[in-house]
Order: sequence, then C-alpha cells, then structure tokens
Amino acid sequence: MKQLSAGWAGIVAALGVTQVLGYGAVFYAFPILVPFVAAEYGVSPAILFGVFSIGLFIGGLLSSRFGGWLDRFGAPRVMTLASALVAALFAGMAVAPNFWTYAALVIMLEAISFLVLYDAAFATLALKVPRGTRQAITRLTLIGGFASTLFWPLTGWMVEEIGWRGCYLAFALLHLALALPLHGWIAAKRRNSAAPAAESAPPAPEWPPVPPARSTRAFWLLGISFALTGTVIAAFGVHLVPVLLDRGLGQTAYLVGMAMGPTQVLVRVIDATLWRGFHPLSVALISGSAVALAVAALLVPSSEVALALGFAVLFGAGQGLASIVRGAVPLALFGAHGLGRRLGQLAGLRNVSAAAAPVLFAVAQQAIGLAATLWLSLAIALAGLALLAPLRKLALAR
Repeated sequence: MKQLSAGWAGIVAALGVTQVLGYGAVFYAFPILVPFVAAEYGVSPAILFGVFSIGLFIGGLLSSRFGGWLDRFGAPRVMTLASALVAALFAGMAVAPNFWTYAALVIMLEAISFLVLYDAAFATLALKVPRGTRQAITRLTLIGGFASTLFWPLTGWMVEEIGWRGCYLAFALLHLALALPLHGWIAAKRRNSAAPAAESAPPAPEWPPVPPARSTRAFWLLGISFALTGTVIAAFGVHLVPVLLDRGLGQTAYLVGMAMGPTQVLVRVIDATLWRGFHPLSVALISGSAVALAVAALLVPSSEVALALGFAVLFGAGQGLASIVRGAVPLALFGAHGLGRRLGQLAGLRNVSAAAAPVLFAVAQQAIGLAATLWLSLAIALAGLALLAPLRKLALAR
C-alpha cells in the first residue's frame, strides 16, 4: 500500500462535501419532491420519473465525450464550471413556469451530472492525489455514503417549510456557495514545492496495468460486468420496497430498506482498513458476489424478517463496494493516463443500462411475474460476476 500524496486529506474532505451535496440534491432529493411537483403541474409522478430516466439515458450517451473533457481540460476545472451550470439549472427549475420547461431542465441536469459526481471526482483524485489514489477513493465514498442519510430527511423538512421551488433554489445557492469554490480551490491547488523529491516524482502504478495488447478485451469485460451488475443495483434501488412488501413483510419492509445505508458505510470502513491492500478486482468480486447472494436470498420462499435483513445487508454491501470499484478498478487496470475517458466510457455502458433497468424490471414483473423476474435478475447478477474471472486472469497474467 502506498503512502498518500501530501495534502490528500483536504482534497478528499472538499470532494466529500461536494459529493454529498451533488448526490443529495441531484438524486436523493428528487423522489421526495416528485409528489409536490406533480401536483402543481398536474402530471403523474410516473411521468416525472420517466423524465428523470431520459436524462440518465442521455447522460450515458454523452459520458464518453464528457470523460474526454476531464482528461483534456483537467477534471477539477471541469467540475468547477459544471458546478456553476448545475446551480443555474437548479435555479431554473425553481422558477420553471410549466411542466415542459421543468422537464427540459431535469433532463439537462441528469445528463451533465457525470461532470460533478463520482466519476469526475475519481479522475480528480487520480490527478491531485497520485500516490494512494485507491485509498483516497475509498475515503471519498465513505463520506459520500452519507448523502442519502442527510438529504432524505433534510429535503422532507425543507419541502414542508419552503416548498419544492424553495428547495431547488436552496440547492442552487448551496452549489454556488460550496461546490463551486471547493472545486475551484482544488483546481488551483499546486503540489507543495518543498515536498521531497520522492513525493514530486511521478508515482509508479500500485498494480501493473494491463498490457496494451490486452487492454481492449479487458475494457469490454469490465464494462459489460459493471453494466450487468449496475442493472440489478438500479432495478432494486427503485423496486426494493415493493418487492419486500410483495413478500409479505408489511411495514417492516421500510425498516429493512433502511438497513442498507449503514451497511454501505460499514463495508467502506472495512475496505479502508482491512482490505486496503487488496487488488481492486478482488473487491469487485466481493461486491458482485454480495449482489448475487442478495438476489438469491429473495428467492427463498419465506417472509422471515431475518432473511429480508440478510438481503439488505448483502445488497447494501455490494452496492457500497460498487461505488469504490467503479473508480479503483479502471485505475488499477489501465493507469491514470486517460482515466477520465475510460471512466466516461464505462459510465456510458453503466448508465444507459441503469436508466432502463427500473422500467424493464416493472415490465418483466407484469409479463412473467415476480418470481421469474427475480430469477432473471439473479442470472444477470451472476453473468456480471462471471465476467470478472477472465478479467482477473487477464489482468494478473504476466
């Protein structure tokens, strides 16, 4: 394990603040505000969720180009400019006079969210914390894991006090007051000129990257694996509580769902301490296995709360580690050079499938029933996990 670059703590802390704000405002606040927005515009909540998915889908198509911007202009600079744009979009949503204006702004916001969230932050860490980037990524996701814990209750309170338009205006002001200056500070930060020569020299890779002759195959194995696992995570992220209710858990389903958040934080703490020397592909295998086992637990014909809690713990662990490996594995396999482009390409595969996953899950459940849909979900999770075996062999072969 490498010593972290000088000044890493301030950079990780700053990005932690912006990621909590970004994920909280862009993603976790949306379903809380949907009923209020739908009531004012006279549309169904399903239409608003459809608009949200369209934005994610378009963002997936654009993320490869966006990733190239991270490499070309520097990820911190791009995050700074994108923070200003995100603030402007939130301000526009706060005063949108009709549904169509609001919908267009939501689509634009989700489409550009890549530029201010984890992938851009991981590229920033690779640039600004070249020594120990993998540990820095883990620490960042540990902070970012509190976004839902903070923004679900905060948004619920705010919307009752100042309305949904006031919430969006507050999000705009927070991006101007926090995200914009923090990203700007990181962009302007220079390496300490008094640092020792060993610190100033370009660091050797923590793990040998995949040779160029095998990099294309490695990329596609990784990209498809991430997309398949991400499809399952995205589907259950929306349908988790309805599935648990269908299993006869009643109101306990909501308590079971709440167990996922603490599990995500706990598993990231374990990764930051006990697993910090693991190759990121090993962590990816743990993540994929946890997701597959979680889905398998739902196939056991039982309405026992303990079994449902087992699902929540396993799924939360898999989801928590997935955020880490999406940045750490590409860095380990391909190196820091061109990392933004790689992250953008991988995000494209992942986000396009994730945008469609909730709708496809609902369609499948309607057509073939819940049990068959769960079996299909397990098959997809196992396929994503299986692709990591040849990828690991390819990556470690010398």
